[in-house]
Amino acid sequence: MNNNFINNNGVNLLNISKNKKTKVESQIEMLKQQKQEIISKLSSWETKNKKAERLTNYLEEANSFSTKFLAEAVKTEKEKENYDDWWLEYLIRDKVEFALKFEPTQKAFTSLVLQKIENQVRYLKSQLGTIQSQLSHQERIFARIEIRRQGRELLTCEYKNRLGCLGVYQCDNCRINYSIADNNQTAEITK
Repeated sequence: MNNNFINNNGVNLLNISKNKKTKVESQIEMLKQQKQEIISKLSSWETKNKKAERLTNYLEEANSFSTKFLAEAVKTEKEKENYDDWWLEYLIRDKVEFALKFEPTQKAFTSLVLQKIENQVRYLKSQLGTIQSQLSHQERIFARIEIRRQGRELLTCEYKNRLGCLGVYQCDNCRINYSIADNNQTAEITK
């Protein structure tokens, strides 16, 4: 007697078919993993971005503080009866030297570090948006498959979209089609 559910290697095909995921489920799982990886990278880069912006703000404060300090020092020195010209010249020379070194350094930091970090954050956000749209698309396909497995007929989309209306704004037929599937998915998640 030959059992049709056992292949040539003696593996029971019934157990495999119960545990085997569909291609759509595998893609959804892969996209969710990619989404989590990008979210963790994005979090790290956003932290770096905040730190770099904070450092830029500190640099600007240091520059304004030194300018303010110089102005106050010049004013107090000139108010004295016998002010020291040599000390003022030394103070002004140091401030000019500081400014000449400081501004190019600040610009270099902004262009090399801060812009790179901002570009990386922007890139990861766009990548995350792409993955989220792919994930939404695959989840919609999976919802359609599940509805058909339940033996129900899908209403045709009023806008003739193959997978139905995506996003928040859905036609009445799509709302009816996917409301039950969404409820089933949330029920499975809570279990």
